[in-house]
Amino acid sequence: MLLSFSYSAIKAQLNQTHGSKMQEPDQAVQIAIHDFSKTKLFKKDSVFVVTLYDTLYHVAYDTISKNNYRSKRGRAYPNIIAVDILGYPYKYFLDTTVDLNNQKGIPSRFIEKNGKLFIGWGTHDRLTDSTIKLLDKYNLIGRSGHDDWYKFIPGIDDAKQAAQYYFCRSNLYLYKKKITSAAIGYYDPPTLTCEQ
Repeated sequence: MLLSFSYSAIKAQLNQTHGSKMQEPDQAVQIAIHDFSKTKLFKKDSVFVVTLYDTLYHVAYDTISKNNYRSKRGRAYPNIIAVDILGYPYKYFLDTTVDLNNQKGIPSRFIEKNGKLFIGWGTHDRLTDSTIKLLDKYNLIGRSGHDDWYKFIPGIDDAKQAAQYYFCRSNLYLYKKKITSAAIGYYDPPTLTCEQ
């Protein structure tokens, strides 16, 4: 399912809430979450992982040997910012033998909306006690010693659908949404008529 949107009301709301200092990728995430909250997928889970692709790339492959391939960045789409939102029912591993600054893989960014939690990772965000407390509220933390990390490896549901948003970098209020179980980058993005 592919839908196209142009929301001037969202723009006004975000400008009032966040002002002009908000970065383009952050605005794209806010717009995607706002739209996602109106979809059927929003009702299916209580926690969602948000992945931001500040520059979108198509996945390409190098042949290593017969039946052995390695993925690499293929064609770039510099005018497109993409956001993927996927329901996430698994736990993150909190290693009780190290402090918060040395934890790996635990999301450090979050947005709560209508009793749902949207989580993600920021390059400069630090994991804090309040973040762990919030993740505990949604039963997302599994605690154990260093050698027990394998207990928290999630199974993969290839059929689970995500909402994927493709934004024009030059105008974030022009975007298209696709509901699919295919990962971003493994198919051609929808065509967007973006201003240069």
